[in-house]
Amino acid sequence: MSVKAFFLSSLLLGTAPVALISATCPSYAAGKATIRGVVEIQGKADLPPEARVTVTLEDVSLADAPSVTLSKTVFAPVTPNGLAYVLSYDPKALQAGHRYTLRSEIRAGDRLLYLTKSADLDTGKVPEQTHLMVEPVTAQLPDALVGNWKIDRIGGSATDPTVPAFITLRADGFLSGTGGCNRMMGRVTVTDQAFKFGPLAGTRMACFGNRMMQEDAVFAATPKVATWRLESGALLLADAQGKTVLTLSPVKTGAPVHPSDSAHIKNRKSQ
Repeated sequence: MSVKAFFLSSLLLGTAPVALISATCPSYAAGKATIRGVVEIQGKADLPPEARVTVTLEDVSLADAPSVTLSKTVFAPVTPNGLAYVLSYDPKALQAGHRYTLRSEIRAGDRLLYLTKSADLDTGKVPEQTHLMVEPVTAQLPDALVGNWKIDRIGGSATDPTVPAFITLRADGFLSGTGGCNRMMGRVTVTDQAFKFGPLAGTRMACFGNRMMQEDAVFAATPKVATWRLESGALLLADAQGKTVLTLSPVKTGAPVHPSDSAHIKNRKSQ
């Protein structure tokens, strides 16, 4: 079926996007592959006129680095049910052994309304399951906090530039990242200027040199954090007395944060 025929049939069914607002590459471009699917909203939804749906194809291969966006499309929905999308990407960008996922979110201006909280992963190819379920976002971080942050300092000590140290904060408060060699995940709660890390869980690898020492310092620092503030572009997380516990700087999506390596994985749970 041609793209034109797809949109016509979808429109008749009331499922096609009214207009593509932006996309990283047009679906008709030479050498591009096309993904077609549907975004479904969990539960009853009443989308405002300014709502926009985003679908993103990401490379999530590295456990110790932020995901890399390969393609993205943004469109205005026609109805809140069965939001059809078309996303094009360069198949030459896919690598054997890498893991890929599709994610979606719905925003109304600066407000995040819905988000995929789980995603199908596939190795070496785009996931075949293109039915994306988005769930309501009940708690939302300030936009200024959402994104990838490199940990520059732990207290008064600079982190080792050769050792991975970053956190990624999602709009619904989900956290992922690493302090040295282990993947950590959990949640954060933010109210006004108050900032609290929830219990963090993760993996434990056999690390050498500064990696484990730095990671232990990160895990020890997170329970002390009570407040946040932005200063000259840096994110400063401080304790209840105002002493800076962690200093972080923003990382552009897809930019390298550190070299990666492999090691034996064990279980870890932070206290």
